[in-house]
This record gives sequence, C-alpha cells and structure tokens, in this order.
Amino acid sequence: MWFKIKLLSQLPSLTKEDLSCLSNANLSCESYQALVKALSEHLAEKDTDTKQMVYQYFILPFLSRNSTGGCVGNSDSSKDWLMKNFQSFAAFATIAEFIRLNKNFSAMDVLSLLTPVQLAEFARSPGRLREPRDVDMILKHVVDKDLGDFFDEISPFLQGLNLTQDVRSALLQNVLDRTNLSDPSVHDTEVLEWLKNRLRPFLPNITRDQVNLVFKIIKDRDCETIKHVVRLLSSIRPTLMDATKEEIQWNMLEILRGPPPLRCYKNNSFYVFLNDTFFDFGLPNLTTVLSLIPPERKPEVVSSFHPSELGALLRQPNSVDHDTNLCTVFNNYNRTPVFLESEELPASVRRLVLPCVWPLALAAEDETEADRWFNVRLRPYLPFLNKELLSSGNTLNASCLSFSKLVGFLGSNHSFSSSDFTQEEAYETIKQYLASDTEPKCYNATDPRLNSTAWFVNYIGGFVIFVTSDDLDTFGSKDKLQVFTVNPQNIQLFTTSGVPGSTITTFTQLIFLQDPNFSVIRLPPVFQCSVPRYVYPKLNQNESLTIWRNLNQTCTNVDQEVFSVLVGNIQTVTADVVAVLGQWVLCLNTAQITTASPSVILGSLSTVQGWSQEQLISMVTILFQQNYQINSPVKLVNLGSLVGGVPSTAFTLISPAVALEASQTPAFITNLQNAPPVVQQTFIKQIIKVDAALPKLLVNIPDAMATQIPRNLLHFENTGDVVTLAKNINKKKWKPHQAMMFFDTAASGLEAEELSEDVLQGFTCSRVRSITKAEVKNIIRAGRRRQNRRKVVLEQKQLTCMYNLIRAEKPTDFANYPSDMLLYYRYADIPKASCKSYFTEVAKADFTVLTRALSGRRDILLNNARQCLGIAGNNINRKNLAMLGNMACTLDRPYIQNSDPEVVEKMKNCNDLTEEQCNAMQTVLTQGNTKYGPPTKWEGITLTNLGILPLYFTHDFWKHFNETTKRNFLKPFLKNLRRKKTQKMLLKRFFGELLRGIPAQSANECTAGSITTATICDDAFPFGYDATQFRLCLSVQTVKDNLAGLTEKVDVDEFQRIILEKLTESYPSGLSDEQVQMLGPVSRVATLDEIGKWNISSPDTLAALMNPDDGEWESDKSKAIVTKFLSGSNSLGSSELNVLGGPNLCALDTSTLKAINSDSIKEADPLDISSCTTEKKRALFEIAKQAFPRSPQNQRTDRLTTYQLISCYLSGADREYIRSLLSSNVNMDIETFVDLDESVVLDLSVPEVRKLLNSNLPDLESYQNESIVQRWISRQFQSELDTLNVNLTGGKADPTTASSNSTTTAAPNTTTTATTTTTTTTTTNATTTTTTPGTTSSAGNKETSYSLSFIFLTLTVLFMRNAA
Repeated sequence: MWFKIKLLSQLPSLTKEDLSCLSNANLSCESYQALVKALSEHLAEKDTDTKQMVYQYFILPFLSRNSTGGCVGNSDSSKDWLMKNFQSFAAFATIAEFIRLNKNFSAMDVLSLLTPVQLAEFARSPGRLREPRDVDMILKHVVDKDLGDFFDEISPFLQGLNLTQDVRSALLQNVLDRTNLSDPSVHDTEVLEWLKNRLRPFLPNITRDQVNLVFKIIKDRDCETIKHVVRLLSSIRPTLMDATKEEIQWNMLEILRGPPPLRCYKNNSFYVFLNDTFFDFGLPNLTTVLSLIPPERKPEVVSSFHPSELGALLRQPNSVDHDTNLCTVFNNYNRTPVFLESEELPASVRRLVLPCVWPLALAAEDETEADRWFNVRLRPYLPFLNKELLSSGNTLNASCLSFSKLVGFLGSNHSFSSSDFTQEEAYETIKQYLASDTEPKCYNATDPRLNSTAWFVNYIGGFVIFVTSDDLDTFGSKDKLQVFTVNPQNIQLFTTSGVPGSTITTFTQLIFLQDPNFSVIRLPPVFQCSVPRYVYPKLNQNESLTIWRNLNQTCTNVDQEVFSVLVGNIQTVTADVVAVLGQWVLCLNTAQITTASPSVILGSLSTVQGWSQEQLISMVTILFQQNYQINSPVKLVNLGSLVGGVPSTAFTLISPAVALEASQTPAFITNLQNAPPVVQQTFIKQIIKVDAALPKLLVNIPDAMATQIPRNLLHFENTGDVVTLAKNINKKKWKPHQAMMFFDTAASGLEAEELSEDVLQGFTCSRVRSITKAEVKNIIRAGRRRQNRRKVVLEQKQLTCMYNLIRAEKPTDFANYPSDMLLYYRYADIPKASCKSYFTEVAKADFTVLTRALSGRRDILLNNARQCLGIAGNNINRKNLAMLGNMACTLDRPYIQNSDPEVVEKMKNCNDLTEEQCNAMQTVLTQGNTKYGPPTKWEGITLTNLGILPLYFTHDFWKHFNETTKRNFLKPFLKNLRRKKTQKMLLKRFFGELLRGIPAQSANECTAGSITTATICDDAFPFGYDATQFRLCLSVQTVKDNLAGLTEKVDVDEFQRIILEKLTESYPSGLSDEQVQMLGPVSRVATLDEIGKWNISSPDTLAALMNPDDGEWESDKSKAIVTKFLSGSNSLGSSELNVLGGPNLCALDTSTLKAINSDSIKEADPLDISSCTTEKKRALFEIAKQAFPRSPQNQRTDRLTTYQLISCYLSGADREYIRSLLSSNVNMDIETFVDLDESVVLDLSVPEVRKLLNSNLPDLESYQNESIVQRWISRQFQSELDTLNVNLTGGKADPTTASSNSTTTAAPNTTTTATTTTTTTTTTNATTTTTTPGTTSSAGNKETSYSLSFIFLTLTVLFMRNAA
C-alpha cells in the first residue's frame, strides 16, 4: 500500500526512466495488477501521451518478463486477464502483444473491450473475416464515430487479406449505413477522406444500391468533390456490373439536372465538361445530353462544342437515338457548315443528319454558298435523300439557287436504284416547285443571280424526259417561257433521249414565237421534227432536202404537212430529189413535175407507185413530147408505174406481139393493174388478138389480168384433160360474171375444197345441174369462211340457190356452210337445241346481202334470235350481244339505247348504218356509260377507238372535240376512207357535219391559210375551211397545178362548185380532155352548160367521167356527156359500155341505144339495165339476141352459155324467147324472173314457171309479196299453185269449186310460210302468229305470214259460206 501511495504521489513527475526502472522491480503479479489499476484510475484525466508512456515503459516490459509469465496465472479468462493486467491502458496495446503476452488470449472474448484500432488489427488477421456476419460481429463493437479509426487501420492492409466480395461489400455497407456522410455538417474533406482513402479498397464491385448511397453523400457537395468521387468510381469501372455503371451514370445525370441544372458547368466546352463529369462511364445519348440543357441555354451550350467534339459525340455508338433531338442540335449549333465540311459520321448517323441540315442547305441565297452545300457539305449525306424529304415543305420553299443545285445533283449523281423514290417522283417535286408561281419561278431579268436564260438546264436538267407539253403551261405563260427556248444550253437539253415528242413540239414552237427567223438548219434534228409548218417555206431546195434527210433519220410521226411544205420547195425534180423524197414525190404538183427531164421521169419517177392520173398524164405527155415511142416490149416495160398515164388509144397502136411479150414481165403487170380499167381492157384486147382460142388465152393472159377477158370468150368444153384445165382456171383472178361461165368446168376438174375464192364466186344453180348432189353439197360447204382465205362473196340469188339445193337435208352443222347462206335458212327446220349454234354462225353473216325484197328477214331473224336466247323486251345484255354478232347491225333505236353499251362495239362491224341507228349510238355514247366515258373525258384516242363510227355521227358528237384533236384524227381516218373508196354521199354528209362546227371566219380575206400544194397533200384537207374561206384561200393557179389532188379530196358540193368556177376562170372556153379526166367527183356538180364546153373526145375521158367511185350522175348530165363523146365520131364499143354501166346507159335515147353494135354487147361485161324503160330494155335485148344467138336444141351446154350471157338483158325479152328457155333447164334465178317484162311473166303458166325456175322455185315463196309475183299468182288456179309445194296463196279458185254453190266451200287447207309480212304480238318473250281460219301455221315458225291477196280470198270464201 505504501508503494502504491508513494508511486501515485510521484506520478506527475514520472519519467520514462522511472517507469522502466519500475518495470524491472520485483513485483508480484498481484502487486503489479493493483498498481496498474491505481495508475488507470489516477491517470484517467491525463493526456494520451502519459498513458502511452506508462504502457510502453512499464506495463509492456513488465508483462514481457519471463518471470512474470504475463501474469496469466491468476486470471480465469482473456477478459479477466485483460482487465487485471491492462486496465485502461489496454487501448495502447496491439492484439499481437496481447497474444504474445498470453498465448491463450482470445480477442473474441474481449471484443467489447477493444479499441477500434485493435478491432481493425483483429479483423485484418488472416482468415478472420470470412463472411459478412464476421464483419457485423466486429463492427458492432465500433461506435459510429470510431469507424474512421477502424478503417484507417484496416484499409491499408486490405489488399493482402484476400477478402471475399461479400465481406468487402459488408464493410462498405456498414460505413455507408452508419457514418451519415450525407449530413451537410460533414465537411467535404472528411467525405473525400472516407471515399478516397478509407473506403477505396472496398469500392471495386460496388453494388447499385451502394452507388446510390455514395451519390446521396455527394450530390449536394462541391463540384470538385463530386468530380473526385466520380473519378474514383471510374477507376474501378472494370469491376462494376453494367447495371451499376448505369446507376452511376443515372446519378450523375440527376446531379446535372439539379436543381439548379448544370451547376457545375462553367461555360467552357460542354463536351469537355461531359467527359470530365462522366469519365470512363461514357457520355449519355444525345437525347439525354439535350435534356440536361435548359431550353434557354441550348444555343449557347450546343454551340460550345467544337466541330470535332460534336463529331466525337455523334460517332459514339448509340449516341443518336432520336432524329428529332439530332435536329435540335443542328437547329441550335452555330458552326454547322464547318462541322459538315470537316467531320465524318457513320452512315446511320448521316441518314439522320440530312433532314436536320436540309433547311439550311436549301436556304442559301449565294451561288458560292449553295455550291458548297451541295458539292461539299452534303455530298456524303445526299445519298440518303428520301421521298419524304424531297417532297417536304422545306424543299418546295427552297431558294432558287439551292434548288438548282439540288436538281443538278438528282440529275447526275443520285442513285435511284437504291432510293425510295423514282426519277419520275423526283420530277413531280420539281414540277410542283416550278409551278408554284404564276410567272417562271426563279427568273428575274434584273437580278444577276436569277437572270440566266438557261432556265430549263438550271431547274429541270436531266428530268426533262418527264416534262409534258401541259407541264410547260404550268411553268409560266408562253410569252415568258419562249425567252428561254433560244438559249443553246436549253436546246441541247431538250435533245435528251426520251423527251416526249409533244414537249419537243411545244418547245420548238416557242422557239419560233421568240424568234420567227431562227435558223432551222441550226436546230438539232430532233427539233426539226416539230418546227412549225409555216417556217419551212422559207427554205431553198438544198436546205429542204437536208431537213428532209434529218426528219427521216430522226423523227417519227412527223406532221405530213411538213413534208408537204418541203415538197413545195422543190424547184427542179432530179434523181436525187426523188431518192430523198421517196413516196412524197406524189405530192409534187404538175408544175414541178414538168421540171423533170425524161431521164429522171423514166429512171426515177417511174419506179414510184401511187401517182394521181393528173401526174401520170403530165409525165407521159413530157415523154411523148420528147418523141418517146412505146414500140417495143422494153419501151413499154420501162414506163414502170407511168403506164397508167398512157392513153388507151395509144395501146391500140401497139402490136399484139409487143403487148404479149411485155405481159410476161411481172412488174409491168403489177403497174398495169393500177392503170384505169379502160387502159387494162385495151391492153388485154391486144393480147387477145394474138390468139383468141380459149386454151391460148389461159396461157397468154397473165393470171392477175384474166378479169379483163370478155366473158363471151370463156366457154370451155369439158373434154380432154379437164384436171389441167381446171387448175389453169383456178389460179387466175376472175370476176363473178366470168366465173359463172365455166364454174362447172372448174368444179369437174378439182375437189371442192381446192376451188379458189374467185371461182367459187361463180356458183349458180344453172351451172351445177350436171354435178352430183353430194359434190354440190361439198361445193356449197367450200364457200364457208376458212382460215387464211378471203371470204367468198356471193349475191343473194346465189345464196338462196345454195340453200334450195340442201334445204331438204336440213343440216345442222352450220359452221360448215357459208354464214351468209344461213340468213335464208327456214327456222322451223332448226331443232330447238341447235338454235344457239345456228345463231353463232349467223352472227358472222353480212346482213347487207339481203336485198329490198327480203329485207323483212332481218326482223324475222332478230325475233327468232330473241326467242332462242331468251331476250325479253329491247334490253340485250353483253353476252347476248356477243351471240348476235353482226345481227346487231339490224337493231333499231330502242334496242341500241336500252341494251348493254357493248352494242356500240358491235356496230363498228356494220357495213352500213341508218340515220336512226347513228343517232341512237350517239345518244348512248353521250350518256357516258360506255367504256369511252362521258364526253368530258373524250380524247383523240376515243375517236380512233370508235373505228368507222365517227363517219356517221353528227355535229352534236363532234362538238365535244377541239379543232386540233379533230384534225389529228382526220388525217389517218380520211386517208383510210378514201383508200376504201367510201361512198361519196357518206363523205358529203360527213364533211357537212364537220363544217357545222367551224367557227365563223372572215368573209373578206383568207384567214384559214392559203391553199397550196402542201395544204392539199395534207390528208385532213379540206378540214378547217368553210365555203367562204375555201373560195378566198384557193387561187386559180393552185387549181391548175393541183386539179386531181383537189378533186380527190373535196367532197362538199359547195367546195366543188368553187373549184369548177376557178377552172372556168382559167379556161373560159372550156376544158381539155386531160383536164376533164381530172375532175373526178367535182364533175357531178357541173351544169349542162359547163359540160357542153368540155372536150370529151377520148375513151379515157369518158371512162374517167363515168367512174362509179366518184358518185352517181343525174341522167340528163350523163346523157349530155355520152352525147358529147359520140359527137366526136366515137361509138359505144365494149369498153365504153363497160364504163357506162347500167343507169348511165339507160339515160341515153332509144335511138342511141339501137345504134350500139352487137359485137360491143358481146364483148362487154353484163350490163344492169334495170333502170331502163321497157322500150330501151327491148331495144338492148334485140341487140343482145344478135350478139348471143341461140344454139341448136341439141347443144344444151351452149344454150346454157348463151342464157348466161344474155340473162342481164332478159328484162327486154318477149314471151317467145322466154318460153324457148324452158327446154334448156336454165334454172333462172328469182331476181331475173321478177325483172322480166310483166306481160311475159303474167303469160307464163304454173308448169312453165316450174321449168323456168327449177332449183330456184322455192324462192317464189319468199318473193310472193312482190307485186309482179302477186299478180302472176292471182291469175293462176290455186290448185295448180299447190302443185309447186312452195306455199303460194292467193290463186284463183278452181272452176269446179267456183260453180259448186250448193256445197260449203272452204279455203284450201295449206301450210303457209311467207317471208316478208308477219303479224306478231310479243308478250314476255313469246311470239303469237295470227292465223287465218283454214290455214295451218308452221309450228314454232316465226316466219309465218299471209299476203293481202290470200287474206282477201279467205274472207271472200267465208262470206260466200255464210251467205249460203
């Protein structure tokens, strides 16, 4: 105790030496422990150094002495030992010292007594911290405020402890949970100490939740503190999970968003700031970056990026996540041009950048700037131009200079194959842009930037191939656009392959509106195709030929008026001119032709086909004036196509031998076929003079010219080698009246199917009488339509004959017979099941073959077809129209207007149409329900697709088309009509309707354009002229030089009169033969006085005047012409009779007819004398009797030939001659029969008629309503008529029956089938035929009808019966 008291009193002055001396004192453990306790108590308030000195110099040395053994002996536990031996000085010991002093020491037992440093020492001992609970066990003994001391001790040694991640995380988590570092009172320095030093070893693999705790600590701290912490986290980034990295980035973003936003940004480069903020955690995507910037600061912050920095940001993977936000960048960036010029971006980003910078590129108002945009800045981006961007409002509102650059790029550098828009769609944008102004957009003559006239090059460029003529109208008015057209660059642009022809035409027209004197020769050939016609007359001959060559090599569908004008520039016709012009030499007028030398005429012009008669005569006249003689075959052949201009009289001077030799040259025969018929006939007559024997004729006469052999020479004897004879006949061309003469001969030598179409046209009942029934049937079948063969054209009398010959068999294989023959088929003989197959073939027939006498069959056929097809009312559907085929040509107005619109298509196939049908079709068309649509949609193609129908339509139809459309249509249409020799009456009516639509024109001067050779050569001529203008614009000289061309194309009576008046003005004393020959249809409007002044001295003139294609003559005029001809010592030979034909012949006086030589009649073609008076018919018949005398009775074949030769004159025959035919079995056709003199017919008995008609007898039934047949019937006894078995009614009652007054008299019980008159009542597709009592109507036969005479007779009998 003393020692204790003594020591404590000395404590304030104790030194290290004192304490060391004391540690060596021989103290017991108990004494030591008591002393330590006292020291602990008395030094409690002392500073740490004193306590440290006590521990270091007294306690530790004492316990370390071997003699003390650590004073373990009197302790029962580590805790007891620690408390007894260390007391409060234990804090200065280390765990290692405790263990050294007491080998049984267990720190686990004294954790609560250990200091944080000692706990840290214990914790870092190997294997001590194996799992998170070990951490918790230790750290629960460390108070929060001492955690710093604990981690100061453990952190430096963490690297060598190999702690698991869970343990590390547990240590970190304890700190984050307990230190309250987020408290603002904790200084940033302390925070950094913790995070940078104490916790750094524990941060690798930090979790998301721990990251959030870390950022909770730093989020409101100084920017540098935050930066240090993020840098620290960045250093351990490789250890972090992706989710943790994202969490770090998210927390950083939250800090940047504030509030306040961007508190750490100091107005330097925002990109540098972002990198310093996020370090290795990577920059956020663009959307996020932009979200950090307050709207009002976007321009400032975005523009802080250096172009390279912005490029780096945009190149960062997945940086650009939204194109709109990308555009926000460029909308606020003030160095976009520099950026685009210097930075390269990935393709995916460039695609998104383009829409953002597009408005800037399109806003350039400076040429250099616009050029840099499209040639430098946007070059890597433009491949990504898409349809949406191209058609955007920005594009359509672009500056002119920028738009021009865009057009240039699209036209030369853009790859449309990889684009989502086509070239045509690109052009649509261009068109929309340029059409957005009333004047040509982007042109200002006073603005140096926009005053270039290379406007099309600048703003359309390569897209010119899509520009239409209508588009040009949208770009500006013509007077404004035409300024650009003379610019050489624009002209060159429009030569681009693929530019529409109509566009080039419009462009070319604008050139000449701008400069009427613009040199045509300077234009590229493609433009010359469209030069206005009025420009070409200014050219000389050489220039015209140059242009011509260019047009032929370059152009298609050149307006023929252009060629016509160029032809008009020819001053001298040379061989070169002919070679260049080709067929267009046909437009040379007679004045030009006279400039050709004989060598040119023979060497060049003679090779051209298609000359007018006027041109031919002009050239032949030149040759004859130069003493050209056709006295040898070579001279004749060398004429080439000019042979048609040689007068027929000249051929009479050619020796027959020369004619024969020349005929062996095929080319000559081809040319001769184009000559006037009178010339052909005259030439063939010369060959016939060589040898008129028929076998020789077959050899000498070329096949194509056999049509000119007089029919009287075509009587063949069926002897010898009939097969060879038939083959020779079969290969030649024949007219029907020729083929009739030898039909039996040809049919005897060949199989029916081998017979040519020309031979088959000669079928008559007369000629097949000697042929077997089976073979006749085969011949009839051979006349059907066959593939690759012309149709066998047959007349009604031939068709009815065919039917009569097979009607008893009632065949139903209708397709094997001529469709026209089926028109006469008895419908009652057709099984109901076969009616559709019947009408399928009838649909192919030509219904115009039905003559007036049998016109009623059209209605009968239609009614039967309706019944077969189930057609109710007058509404015919498309399917049934297809079945009806050509029968549609018989439909009247109600059917046409109420049927399917397809009816219009069917009417195109009709050979003729009535006015009623035309009006009905016009109504259907204007209703707009056809495939052509309403009239507002009609175009030129509409007219073309209507086929022949426009020929029949009225002004009400034509008013729906403008003049240009009509003119373009008329050119090919009229050419085709003239080629087909359309009836003049139709053409007159057609032009009359067209004239009604021509606007009123000046009556004082020519305003429609002077009529020249070129004008006349236009196929649409004279469209565009009314009568007044035609008179004013047509000069006398033009008429003289182009007479044939004018008369060929002018069909309007008033116009024709003007031509004649001009001729009279030129030739007041009258017209020459050559001029008269050119009059054509114009001759028909001449007066008798004018005709009286004509020279009509040659057969050629008479032939030209009597050409039936030019229209019919009034009888007094034709009489005057023939009289004029005969007054010149001419006679009516066979050629003259052939050209006169029937009506013109009948116009002559009887005395003139009687003067005709019988040889002329013999050699002439059959003449139609049906319009002659009875007196004239008899006169002609008397001559015919001399020409064709009857053969002896035993020469039946010769008698048949005579009959066929004279049959056309039989209407003038007396009864004796007709009766003389009865024994010859002539099989007279019904048409010849009804045309006989009435007195002759009425004098014939029933048996005589039977003999006369023979095979044609059934046709009496069809013709019984003809007046002459009715009168003949009424004179015959009904019982005799009944013996004919052809259902004739109306005969006289038998004498026996008439006198039997005491018995009931009934009308003969006959089965009556008539043809023409039918009384029908149609109700719901059923047809009821009224039947008179006493008759039986053929069941189901819609052809049943009754003549008025029969009805009258029946009523008389009934009256007599009732009276009795």
